[in-house]
Amino acid sequence: MAVPVKVARGVSPLAMGLLLCLGVCVTGLGSYQVVRLNDTHLRNEVLYSVSPGTLQVWLATLDPADPENAARLADRFVSMTLPQRRDAVLAMAQPGYFEAMGLSFAERRSVQMLMLQALGLVLAKAPALGEFWFLSAKLRNGVFGFDATAQHHLELSYTYSPKEVDLVLERLQLMSLAWPLLNVRLKDIVRHDVRIVDQAYPDRAAELRQYLLTAGAKL
Repeated sequence: MAVPVKVARGVSPLAMGLLLCLGVCVTGLGSYQVVRLNDTHLRNEVLYSVSPGTLQVWLATLDPADPENAARLADRFVSMTLPQRRDAVLAMAQPGYFEAMGLSFAERRSVQMLMLQALGLVLAKAPALGEFWFLSAKLRNGVFGFDATAQHHLELSYTYSPKEVDLVLERLQLMSLAWPLLNVRLKDIVRHDVRIVDQAYPDRAAELRQYLLTAGAKL
């Protein structure tokens, strides 16, 4: 005599189908994310940690002449967490960051131009990322000088990131060197930023005040 097969109650074929579709979608998204990370990160970064140092190594592998690399770099910037983004921006703001890549002056300049292109793509989509406005101003100052675009990007960095102390310090250092070229709004931003640094880093504030006074600033 045949033994009847019991079918679990409460799970309809429709529900089973939906669960199967969900599983396929999750698997597909996971696979896409792995492929995307492999395209914008070093292999060990996918498995372990991302840092300004690993970004530096990855940048050295890019061909600045390849237009697709600006999009890849922009994709990497967008995928960063807030701490990763801040660490990267503060590191790249230092002159030694690009010098340590072991590239010639012309090659470093090409990498910086690539980064400016990537930042343009990022900020067109996500203008609220104030750190990247600052980095764009910093890189542009190094490549083209402190022009009107660099000034505008500095203003936007203040608009979107007015009180992040580490970023304020970097912004002040840049503006202290360019004080005679600053417009009225940027000079007001300097005074605002100095007050922030007075509270957080009084020793640094005294040093920055001296730089600004030497440049002719009236604080």
